[in-house]
Amino acid sequence: MYDMSQPNAKPGRCIKCSGSGRYRWGAIENGRAKHEGPCFSCQGTGRQTSRQIRRNQAYNRFKVARMFRGDF
Repeated sequence: MYDMSQPNAKPGRCIKCSGSGRYRWGAIENGRAKHEGPCFSCQGTGRQTSRQIRRNQAYNRFKVARMFRGDF
């Protein structure tokens, strides 16, 4: 899976995990997501700092360039 990070526009609550620090994806079964893990966009804190926003933007540029090169 090639999941892109989701940098915030400004520091504050993480938009990818909605501030929980846990990223959830997949089907919802009995009110719980099938898959869950720490949010890498905010490093599990629930908030993104300006440093983390820059890191996420750089990660996305790297990931897109790598996909265009074909070595993913």
